[in-house]
Amino acid sequence: MMMSIPSFRDLAKLRRSADNKRGGEYSLPISRTGSEATLSKHDKFIAKKKNFKFRKLATGAIIVIVIVSIFLVFFNIEVSPISLPSSFYHKEYLPFEFKDAAYHSFDFEDIDMDIVSKFDQGIMNYLISEYGTENPSESDLAEYNDNLQMLLDSTVEKYDLGNFQGSADGFEQQEHILVCVPLRDAEEVLPLMFKNLMNLTYPHELIDLAFLVSDCSEGDKTLEALETYSRLLQEGILPDILADMDNYNKGKSNESIHLKYMEPDYLKRVKAAYKPPFHPNYSKPFRSVQIFQKDFGQVIGQGFSDRHAVKVQGIRRKLMGRARNWLMSNALKPYHSWVYWRDADVELCPGSVIEDLMLQDYDVIVPNVWRPLPKFLNSAQPYDLNSWMESNEALQLAKTLDEDDVIVEGYAEYPTYRVHLAYIREEDGDPTQVVDLDGVGGVSILARARVFREGVHFSAFTFENHAETEAFGKMAKKVGFRVGGLPHYTLWHIYEPSDDDLLAMAKLEKGE
Repeated sequence: MMMSIPSFRDLAKLRRSADNKRGGEYSLPISRTGSEATLSKHDKFIAKKKNFKFRKLATGAIIVIVIVSIFLVFFNIEVSPISLPSSFYHKEYLPFEFKDAAYHSFDFEDIDMDIVSKFDQGIMNYLISEYGTENPSESDLAEYNDNLQMLLDSTVEKYDLGNFQGSADGFEQQEHILVCVPLRDAEEVLPLMFKNLMNLTYPHELIDLAFLVSDCSEGDKTLEALETYSRLLQEGILPDILADMDNYNKGKSNESIHLKYMEPDYLKRVKAAYKPPFHPNYSKPFRSVQIFQKDFGQVIGQGFSDRHAVKVQGIRRKLMGRARNWLMSNALKPYHSWVYWRDADVELCPGSVIEDLMLQDYDVIVPNVWRPLPKFLNSAQPYDLNSWMESNEALQLAKTLDEDDVIVEGYAEYPTYRVHLAYIREEDGDPTQVVDLDGVGGVSILARARVFREGVHFSAFTFENHAETEAFGKMAKKVGFRVGGLPHYTLWHIYEPSDDDLLAMAKLEKGE
């Protein structure tokens, strides 16, 4: 189920309004790898010159804007999906203050740059007085040791990876987790994605978010919108803004035609999932947010029919493997104990999903993933068929294929006869029951960070006639890690009508 959202232009206005209205200064912890240097006099002079030039240009720009505005009004041209009232942009949103110590651990240190910088020129320090007549006071010695440690902390990092192995009770052990989200042409689902991220009950101060935006279509605004949403998220005001957007959009959007054919009970569940009350830390910012942009040559369309055509699956999966590996290589830190991979277009998911998966104590574990369907298509369907147990038939099939061929599940061209996690689901089954798997799907994967540190990856080449997440599962098992799935613990993917579905709905609308 999709939702109507303001344009990126509207989001930018909200961002500026939040900047102008908040009372105090807001700042992130100082990072060892990215502290701001003081502007030189030359830089300040250049900035003043630019400001002077800008003032001259501004007058001309205002005239152009007025002319364009008159033109747009006269010809009734709409420049954005929604036009929000000016009062909406002047609402006061209160920012969040980073007080938890976990926000500042590891690569965020309590570093005073004035103290550290004095070591640049060298300082003299006597362990006894200059003439050897007296020892320094305990307070002077303590201050010197603190300053020296601060200097070391600003330049030297030391980690014992034995402390970051990942435990089943990671919540209680305060273990850090990296959440990775690959994105492509995802602007429309970003509000949904951020609502689900905020709904995670694992301590937000222990979660580092990493997004990779890649191979988007021309004109797509995923990257720009992601940056805006992320800033609002880290200021702790995104929930308020999303709630105001939802309230403003009530009754104003043209709902997708497919909603009238969906099960009412499912739509009620979706509506209830995004209504307060939320968990106490829902609006709490995350420990950090990293946004990456890199293209990998993906030219396959993002429509449902495009992405799921069998002839493109092998190519597509290998490119996705490259993207996942690139994001992992750049975002994984030594202090991460766990890594959680998550697709942006999940519609229903328990907020405790990380703790629930972690509790099973598997090295790699996935939930079941289904999707809702219109009532004329039986209302529901298994979505992720990439989580499975190996079969003799599939092993024999692989022997008949070329080395570079990729077996794709759910297609008649590849009769594997495997047991799929999706098909052994029971609606009233035990959500904690675990089964061993060989291949895994990529919608929601929790893995110990040591799995990646020991060389297991999302194969961007054919590995035993598989690629990406399925190859990842097989590779992890071959290295000796435990791979499992929860058949009765279900996430629900959004419904994307295929071309055939849309044709069927059109016929129903016409009464055929």
